[in-house]
Amino acid sequence: MSLRQRMIWSQVALAVAFAAGGAFTAGAQGRRGGVPEPYTPAADAKDLKAVLFRWMWGMGMLKGHDERDMVATLEYQGKGTIQVEGQPCTLAKYRASTNYQTFSQRIQYTCTRPNGETYSNVEVVSGLYAWNEDTPGAEIGSAKGKAIPMPEAVEPRLIRIWASPQGAPKAALAGTTETFRLGANPGTLFADGLAKVGQTSVAWESGKPVVTFPIPGVPGATATATLDAKYMTERVVLKQGSTTIDFTYGDYQDWNNPLNKIGVLYAGKMVERRNGAVIRDLTTEVTETGNVYVVAPVPASVQAAKAVKGQLPRGVMAKEESKVNKSAPTPRLAGHPDLSGNWSYTDWIGNYMTGGGRRCGPTQGPDCSRETNQTEDFELYSPSRFGNMGRPTYKPEYWDKVEQLDMWTNKYDPVMTCQPLGVPREGPPRRIYQTDRDVTFLYYGGDAGGGYGEYRVIPTDGRPHSKQAEFDITYLGDTVGRWEGDTLVLDSVSFTDSTWLGRGGLFHSDRMHVVERFTRQGDALLYDVTVEDPEVLVEPWVLPTRTVVRNTNPDAGLVRERGNCEVQETGHATSQIRH
Repeated sequence: MSLRQRMIWSQVALAVAFAAGGAFTAGAQGRRGGVPEPYTPAADAKDLKAVLFRWMWGMGMLKGHDERDMVATLEYQGKGTIQVEGQPCTLAKYRASTNYQTFSQRIQYTCTRPNGETYSNVEVVSGLYAWNEDTPGAEIGSAKGKAIPMPEAVEPRLIRIWASPQGAPKAALAGTTETFRLGANPGTLFADGLAKVGQTSVAWESGKPVVTFPIPGVPGATATATLDAKYMTERVVLKQGSTTIDFTYGDYQDWNNPLNKIGVLYAGKMVERRNGAVIRDLTTEVTETGNVYVVAPVPASVQAAKAVKGQLPRGVMAKEESKVNKSAPTPRLAGHPDLSGNWSYTDWIGNYMTGGGRRCGPTQGPDCSRETNQTEDFELYSPSRFGNMGRPTYKPEYWDKVEQLDMWTNKYDPVMTCQPLGVPREGPPRRIYQTDRDVTFLYYGGDAGGGYGEYRVIPTDGRPHSKQAEFDITYLGDTVGRWEGDTLVLDSVSFTDSTWLGRGGLFHSDRMHVVERFTRQGDALLYDVTVEDPEVLVEPWVLPTRTVVRNTNPDAGLVRERGNCEVQETGHATSQIRH
């Protein structure tokens, strides 16, 4: 970790420690090894819980000290052959973009038929909708191209997601409960010693674990996954009526490019057979695991077409819920709720503040340590990457730009050059001072370690934006406030376009418009944000409601000094590992 990065972390640790009023004690030390691991199977355990844990653990899917499944998205590129209209077609390009949280995948390929003819297609599935595109993102926003509904392709495309090397253990875990715990540690969901939980079971054949589970969203489809000696996905056989689909996998490695190795293993060789006939025969060239922008918005023409009947699991983030007294008396000032006080993050921040200190996995070498694991894992724990805050839908012509910015976060993220985080990346303020005419917000330590102590003083008397606002662009925008009942509404315009909406290359234009809403309920402050940017976004981005909690410690918010930020890496980024 560079000097610049160590300096940022020391600033954040100081600020957060004071803000939390001493909460970072034994629990914080445990993130480096003082708190027991969430789950450790017995050496001879062969029950379902142990097998599911070893499966995800061996493949490098469990990250952070709490060892959650953090592989939310995956970019894949390979070569080989696929079947097109019953004939093998030799691939010149094959790119599969998968989002396991939204049950979606886009596969773009170009291949050559036996007669020398070139064939191209873009195959997409999103939930219970499937379609083909003649150009990625066809019919989304103002994008050109044609989207052709393919309802008959929904089930085989969903099967391809959930029978994949990482998809199979996710589907098996989903089968243990009616609620799909996205990002869960499989060792924390049910008891030891069981061979079957819900619709998922394990048996042992010839010394190998064989896990049987349903395919999410595909009625009547049951899969059996055979794992090898290292608990890698060796084979997945799926039966649906009279159809048998057989996936075989081998040559597991971290196929990410050399500048971004993070220890997630994927198959280097994959063969898919349908009733014995080879459908796809792929050799992996490169992956980009977990950190890329993968969206598959459903075009209106596809939504209007007949959707298949099915039931997708209800996916929820596996995180602790905030414990806060919303029924406590809400103080008032000049007829409005008084938002004054120190406010502590309890939801998103909990995910990435526990991002470090993972024990070394079974496939890691002698150079592994908790500190190196923290560096690899931290990039997965930002809320914009793992999806806790959702993702904005960019116009298709910007999708690759977002991915490239994300891949080179160390070089392009404004936080790496000591720029303020800006709005809404700062998140809710840590301290609020309120009068009858304005509010003052203090920020520090937002978005997993960025931020350098910004503040805003905002009028709340309902005045319009300044006439000079359009020409006076800033990091935090020109902001005016008004009260709508008991909710404070802040309206911001005139932003510099040099900030990001969040980690992961989420850029914006200088035409961005942000509306923030603050509603106090006892000791809770509800924070809602809507971002409009018609220059680059297809539609407004509405973030999930975020809850912050009033900190009653009398010393909370005391910060002696903020330290300096120094730029050490501009133009010299030698790794794509995000910090």
